Amino acid sequence: HEEWEVLLRRLVERGAKAENGLKAIIRDGCGGLGRAVELVYAQSVIDQRCIFHKLKNVRDKCRTNLKGDDHREQRRQILQEASAVYQAESARQAKERVAVWSTKWGEVAPESVATFERDFDATIAFYQLEGLPLQWVRSTSLLERVNHQLRRKFRQALSFGSTIGAEMALYLQVQRLHAQWNHTSWWQTSHALSLDLLQVHYP
Repeated sequence: HEEWEVLLRRLVERGAKAENGLKAIIRDGCGGLGRAVELVYAQSVIDQRCIFHKLKNVRDKCRTNLKGDDHREQRRQILQEASAVYQAESARQAKERVAVWSTKWGEVAPESVATFERDFDATIAFYQLEGLPLQWVRSTSLLERVNHQLRRKFRQALSFGSTIGAEMALYLQVQRLHAQWNHTSWWQTSHALSLDLLQVHYP
């Protein structure tokens, strides 16, 4: 957790804190990161565990409990019903759903059930957030998609002639993604950016 703590404190110094509007941290189940979040943020922000990683772990255990093609449909049903737990309208309803799910599949896939129940409350912390698209705040999928887009851009470029060039490519790609999230055309965004850059060079 020491390395994670260094990163988090750097983020705090740059303004990533509750006083500036930070509401939640969405992360995977890394124990070191969880300890660092506790040390740096205490109870000031919501600590949300990624539901994608949780369901992936349930799927992996399904393949252990129910091996082979003969159980493919049963595995699919287990995962489908586990995913439906997170479509509940409230945390209370989600807990009721997971209890029903666990009772139904406990004997068939005990390891999957144990995995799903472990730290389950940490995966439904997102219900405390209001006024936000829930699909953005209950998993790290958005972050991972961003990383994928950045890696693709860097592979296309192959190399950069300077650090400034690499930083500019990163900046432009983030602006492109931001335009997509805000449903703004890239032409409008790039035009505005070009005007901003002209002001920087020719104030």
